[in-house]
Amino acid sequence: RGRIMGSALLVAAAVGAAIAVQVAVLGGASRRLQPLAVSLALQIAGVIAGVVWATAAGAWHDVLATVRSWWWIPLGVAGWLVVAALGYASGRIGITLTLGVSVAVQLLIGLGVDVARGQVAVGPRPLLGVLALSAGVVLVLPRG
Repeated sequence: RGRIMGSALLVAAAVGAAIAVQVAVLGGASRRLQPLAVSLALQIAGVIAGVVWATAAGAWHDVLATVRSWWWIPLGVAGWLVVAALGYASGRIGITLTLGVSVAVQLLIGLGVDVARGQVAVGPRPLLGVLALSAGVVLVLPRG
């Protein structure tokens, strides 16, 4: 269990680093170009990479199983909008504040979902975690 937790934390950290770099690039591009156009270009690149992966891994069965579900459309649209929104916001208020607010809200909503699913009990520790991250967002707000 500890090894799985450690590898999952490493993957989560790598994703966090990739998102920070991606948001930096998106913010720069979204100051010059329409954020939704930038997001669409990235989604197309993701589809190309995904097609190569699904073909090499023989995972088309799983792709088609996902496409048969109704939820893939709104989540795909949300992904396109999230990328555009991160580019838009970071190009105007900076990467740190954009990601800080985004992650704080994600943590709060995630805690609510985990509590509703019975995966986390409501208690002082998870609430303090949300509060600490929210305090961090306040600390990175620009002065004035």
